[in-house]
Amino acid sequence: MLTNIRYIMITALRDWLFIGLVLGILVATAISATLGSTAFIEEKEMTLTFASSSARLILMAGLIVFICFHIRNAFDTKEIDVILSRPISRSNLVFSYWLGFAFVGLLLTIPVIAIIAFIGVNNIAGFIGWSISLVLEMGMVVALALFSAFTMRSAVTSVLGCMGFYVLSRMMAFFVFTSNSGMFNQPKFIVLKVALQGISTLLPRLDFFGKSEWLIYGFASAQEWHVYLAQALIFIPLLLVATMIDFRRKQF
Repeated sequence: MLTNIRYIMITALRDWLFIGLVLGILVATAISATLGSTAFIEEKEMTLTFASSSARLILMAGLIVFICFHIRNAFDTKEIDVILSRPISRSNLVFSYWLGFAFVGLLLTIPVIAIIAFIGVNNIAGFIGWSISLVLEMGMVVALALFSAFTMRSAVTSVLGCMGFYVLSRMMAFFVFTSNSGMFNQPKFIVLKVALQGISTLLPRLDFFGKSEWLIYGFASAQEWHVYLAQALIFIPLLLVATMIDFRRKQF
């Protein structure tokens, strides 16, 4: 297991993942600072909002692409077969992959948190909660990318499927808000309203993670961090178990 984690770290360094993503985050932060400086009031707050949102998206997109292509390359080059020839179960292999990618993600999350702290935050408790939610969101995205990479036969397809799922989860608040509008109370839209509410109940709600408003105003109530913590504790193991079940069914 430790060997596999170390190999993932070497691959991330070889592919210049750390340098590429950190540079992308720095550029996004510089652009955010420029946009924030155009505001008449609350210049720092605007910069915080733009920087935290853009850095989070770059981090998650980079991890998804790296994980999906790494796993598919491992299948194509028979690397998975070589690893399974050793005394390691398929479940342990999936878990070691998650640990390795999550460790890489954690190392990439630290610069994001440091940059936001350097810009300056208005609420320390909100900043701590935002940082924890970013780490948990990263762990969930890693599990989601693993599930996508193990179940789909193409790296491109797994990247697109995972990113589509991520965007849908991030926009779920918009869909729920839309379904509660007066238009959806009409009989012809009832089925669509029920479908949207059902999807929002079953899918992870990533819109509850990493809210930029926490950096400025803090938590409105303890329920906000209870929700994202509960989701992480539920969906990360669920995605890993689903990946293990699918991987066990594969024939080599």
